Amino acid sequence: MNEIALFLFALGTVSLLLSMKISSAARSLRQRYGLPDGDAIYSDLSGSGKILRSERYGLSGKPDSIIKEGRHLIPVEVKSSLTEKPYRSHQLQLAAYGLIMEELYRTDVPYGYIVYGNRRHRIELDGDLRDEVLSALDEMRHALRNGHAQRNHNHRARCAKCSFRKGCKQAL
Repeated sequence: MNEIALFLFALGTVSLLLSMKISSAARSLRQRYGLPDGDAIYSDLSGSGKILRSERYGLSGKPDSIIKEGRHLIPVEVKSSLTEKPYRSHQLQLAAYGLIMEELYRTDVPYGYIVYGNRRHRIELDGDLRDEVLSALDEMRHALRNGHAQRNHNHRARCAKCSFRKGCKQAL
C-alpha cells in the first residue's frame, strides 16, 4: 500500500511541475509577443498551428494566436514591423481570420488584436470591415478567373513569402 501512495505522490509532483513549466512558457510567450491576457486556445507562433478553413467563404489561414477573453474567441496577429497605426491590409487579414473562426467555432468574433513590437492595437471586426474583406475576395476571385491578377508591389521579400510564387509569372 505504501508503494502505491508513494507512486501517486510522485505522479502528482511531476504533474504539478509540468503544469508550472507550461504556465511559465505561456507567460513568457505572452510577454515576448505582447499578447493579451486570456487562455490561448490556438497558437501558430512557432509555425506548428494547423490551417483553419472556412468552406462558406473559401478562406484558409493561420492566425498567430487565438485567445479566449470572457466568452469570446479573439484572433491575434503579431507583426515584425514597427508602426504607430495598423496597416489596412493587416486589419483585413485579422477580419478574415474572424470570419473563419466564426464559422469553425460557431461563435461571434467582435474584435481582434494586431501586435507591432510591444504595441497592441484592438481592431473592431465590424460590418464595414467584414464587407471590405468579402469585397476584396470577390475582386481577387474575379481577377484570377479572368487572368487579370497582377502583382501590386515591387518588394522581393513579399514575393519570397508568397504561396503563389511558384506559379506566378510576375514574381521578383
